Amino acid sequence: MTFKLTTKNRLIHVSAWTICILYFAVSYFLLWWDLSPKPISPYEPLVGALSITICCYLIYSTLQFYLPRKNQYVKIIVICLTLTVVSIGLSIFFLNQFFDDISLTHFYEVLPYRFIINFLLLLCITIINVFWNIQEEYEENKKRKEESERILRDAELYNLRQQLQPHFLFNSLNSIIALIGIKPDEARNMTFQLSDFLRGTMRKDDKQLIPLTDEIAHLRLYLDIEKVRFGHRLTTTFHLQEEANQAKVPSMIIQPLLENAIKFGLYNVIGEVEITIDIRVEDYMLYIAITNPFDADQFESRKGTGFGLSSIQRRLFLLYSRTDLLETSIHKNTFTSTLKIPQYD
Repeated sequence: MTFKLTTKNRLIHVSAWTICILYFAVSYFLLWWDLSPKPISPYEPLVGALSITICCYLIYSTLQFYLPRKNQYVKIIVICLTLTVVSIGLSIFFLNQFFDDISLTHFYEVLPYRFIINFLLLLCITIINVFWNIQEEYEENKKRKEESERILRDAELYNLRQQLQPHFLFNSLNSIIALIGIKPDEARNMTFQLSDFLRGTMRKDDKQLIPLTDEIAHLRLYLDIEKVRFGHRLTTTFHLQEEANQAKVPSMIIQPLLENAIKFGLYNVIGEVEITIDIRVEDYMLYIAITNPFDADQFESRKGTGFGLSSIQRRLFLLYSRTDLLETSIHKNTFTSTLKIPQYD
């Protein structure tokens, strides 16, 4: 903000003194053209140039933050007429007080023309100043709007992420309670794993994009907790393309898909279940496909609210402004969720 004000003040000084020099040069040339070969005095053009410069500074100072409302543009004309009279009055005063009669006589001879020129010049400066203020106001409003939208977007993203945690936390605590009596060692181990998992979650709250390797490490910790709950019944297989290690993903974007896979793959199902995670990069797009088997009857009875998938859709839209980054498909008794994350240089 300080740099902006400094730049604006510098431009005001440069433009005001540029007008002063040009006004003096043009006035002196016209005076020479009119009175040649008589001796030419620089007093009259000098006084006129200084007077118009003073009026320019008055415009910049009085209209620095002025934004005319509709049907108030007459005020601009009145202001310009007033400042024109001021510039003429200052010239007459200084010529009467300090300079010769020849300069004053010639000044009165060209007074109507000088009045018109001063008025048009000050009108142009006023209009430029007003449009400058309007542009600054527009830019400030645009920045405030973008900042407000960013804050709202971040708040909504944070809220979506936080709503996903209680479901997993409650299930883990229930599993710990169930294990305390029959397998206290596993209950203690699961408690430590849950503590590490939640600590990692809190560290990621202020990060929008994280390396894929960090996200996978977080997922493995999550899966370790789930494996304590389900024992040998849960098997997970990662197929990770080497090029994908350099990718970045929104933090905790994959975990809800794994929760969904576990929910429909293991709940109320007897026997071992394998969940497969395939990760690859193609054409600056990271593809994450999570595949799990499911029982069609159980799937229909356990559809639930679909909050996990809908929250991911919403997060992806807020981050990338796209609605095609999450796809689901069913083939026989296999359910596949495919997540696409754009990778920008």
